[in-house]
Amino acid sequence: MAKGDDAKRARFIDWLCTPKRDRQPSTQDELARVLHVTAAKLSRWKKDPEFLKTWEAHYLSTIGSPERKQPLLDALHRTGSDPDDPHHVAAAKAYMDIVDGLRPQQIEVTVKRPAQELTDEQLDLILANHASEERKLRLVDEAS
Repeated sequence: MAKGDDAKRARFIDWLCTPKRDRQPSTQDELARVLHVTAAKLSRWKKDPEFLKTWEAHYLSTIGSPERKQPLLDALHRTGSDPDDPHHVAAAKAYMDIVDGLRPQQIEVTVKRPAQELTDEQLDLILANHASEERKLRLVDEAS
């Protein structure tokens, strides 16, 4: 890593942990120009395990900390789960956006080999991940 990249990485993480509507500059390409790096470099950083660990730690210490978001999430969940509430759909969507929106996205890996070659643990993990994603999609569909 180049000497000046630490400050640029820190600025990028701050930007990533800022709600999209409040980001300055508003796009990753614009931020790359401000930081004097390529957009591709920022994309590579988002895939780097060490960067992801730092991003996750920053997320959890700021907006993602349970004690900061739990009361809001509880209120959104109550409203989003109440089909009689006129704000039901909007609250359900907001809840899902908050839960998934600012956290670093997991990298999906596709393994092209027969399932017989997977260990039981690997197979269980693949199935659990797929089930979790399917449940999220169904919640969003139900809220629409």
